[in-house]
Amino acid sequence: MRRSLGILWLLFLMVAAPVFGQTIIERLITPGPLASAHARLESKCDSCHTSFRKQAQNGRCMACHRKVGADIASGTGYHGRYAPARSSACKACHSDHKGRGYALIRFATASFNHALTDYQLTGGHARARCDGCHVGGRKYRDAPTNCVACHQRKDPHRGQLGRDCQSCHDTADWKKPRPFDHSATHFALTGAHRTAGCQTCHAGERWRGLGTTCIACHAKDDAHKGARGTNCASCHTTTSWKQATFDHDTTGFPLVGGHAQASCASCHGANNAIRKPPRTCNACHARDDVHKGANGSDCAGCHSVRSWKQVSFDHDKLTDFPLKGAHRDAACRACHLRPAKEVKLSVTCASCHLKDDSHKGAFGTDCARCHNAAAWKGTAFDHDRMTRFPLAGKHATAKCQACHTQPAEKVKLSVSCGSCHAKDDVHLGKLGQGCARCHDATDWKTHVSFDHALSRFPLLGKHAAVACKDCHSDRTFAAKGIACAACHVDDHHKGALGTPSRCGTCHDTRDWKSWHFDHDRQTRFALTGKHKGLICAACHVRAGDPARIGSTCIDCHRREDIHRGGFGGDCQRCHTTESFSVVTMKQGGM
Repeated sequence: MRRSLGILWLLFLMVAAPVFGQTIIERLITPGPLASAHARLESKCDSCHTSFRKQAQNGRCMACHRKVGADIASGTGYHGRYAPARSSACKACHSDHKGRGYALIRFATASFNHALTDYQLTGGHARARCDGCHVGGRKYRDAPTNCVACHQRKDPHRGQLGRDCQSCHDTADWKKPRPFDHSATHFALTGAHRTAGCQTCHAGERWRGLGTTCIACHAKDDAHKGARGTNCASCHTTTSWKQATFDHDTTGFPLVGGHAQASCASCHGANNAIRKPPRTCNACHARDDVHKGANGSDCAGCHSVRSWKQVSFDHDKLTDFPLKGAHRDAACRACHLRPAKEVKLSVTCASCHLKDDSHKGAFGTDCARCHNAAAWKGTAFDHDRMTRFPLAGKHATAKCQACHTQPAEKVKLSVSCGSCHAKDDVHLGKLGQGCARCHDATDWKTHVSFDHALSRFPLLGKHAAVACKDCHSDRTFAAKGIACAACHVDDHHKGALGTPSRCGTCHDTRDWKSWHFDHDRQTRFALTGKHKGLICAACHVRAGDPARIGSTCIDCHRREDIHRGGFGGDCQRCHTTESFSVVTMKQGGM
């Protein structure tokens, strides 16, 4: 009976912690005193621990640190954004039971990645000191994120424009504001106003009570000195102060042609001193009259306001010689050396162009049989319809004598390419006389119509732009190997990825430097942890078949084995590829 009571009493002492503090068992097995921050929980083990349930410890931590738990749940804050903090046990970083003076949080401000928080450091913030924002011993998470909280003392507007600084400024350059949508005010910025600096109008940080009329700002710019009133917008626009939009049509003298580009002062004088200038052509343009008054003052009879040099005399309708081609652009005096009323000109070509006849009269005076008025050097002989050899490509621009070295009536030329271009054949006749099978008349060297896609080596990617001679240097187009190694020597891998090189496994023809080898699926060795992102040469250092390289840790890391083979070559029993220094012994491993 006494023995039974003793057992019951021992069990009572083991489970009576919530009422009487730590149990004897808890005192015996505790690893050590708690840190100062947790000292009040020294006698309350169940605040952090649940008996026989290690996996419940994180939940205990979150019960006290609710904000951290909320961050993890929502994926925000440092603990919610940083994957290891989000998925690992709290004690992995915040271990305890190491004495009152032990720091639960070890934080290196110099190397901290602020991008893992909810506030990215951009612009000038990227160069700021930590204690510039995190002051007063407050928690890092409680630092303010609005501009005014830190920069209110530097606000040159003294709060007149509110607290939403980021609507105009950014972190790149505080003094250089972003474009402000001025249309949100009662004065939309148009024309030159768009490029004006804010202080041009808002001098002295004055943001309210400004006038919106032109004269409120531009009185000193008024060239009329108030003579035209204060409604500047009736003639001027914000695009250019000097450009007026006055509708001159309302005066009875519409501004058309060259008059439309004339300045107001050219007719009205400086400051519009001439209110009603004369309206006849001769009144303004007498000094421009090349006829010196011989044809009277009715300039508009031949000339128009579009161009003084352009005449409106209709030579096609009023004479027996319609002006066509180059004749239309010729000056009147080029043909009419004397007044038309005194001398009536002949309408034959030879009457004017006899000295231009390169045939020296051998073909008569009917030049129009071959030539036309569009261009003297262009002939109208239709080689396409009148011969067996239509002129295409470069043939169309070749001179007649380039082929017809003798009169065509005496020597009948062959129409085969080889008859003229045998000396240009870079294939030395080995491909026959049928040049047109690959070449055309547009360009002998570039317009090659051979379809390489019909061969066993279609030209793809960069190959499509390669000149034929770069591969077929002998111009005989003899068969050549289609493997990459046939043209491209493996100077980069030097056989470390196998010989002969199977370049197509990783590279394609789009870009030699762009490759796409999936090591996880195309080999028996998936790249995880630190292996991911390594360059090929980090493992493949010697020439040989890459498939024969060992896949065990010790095959590459034998020199890094601090156990010197004492635990064998199966490193992955304790280590992972994430970090060689972290030991994660698996149950049942040894």
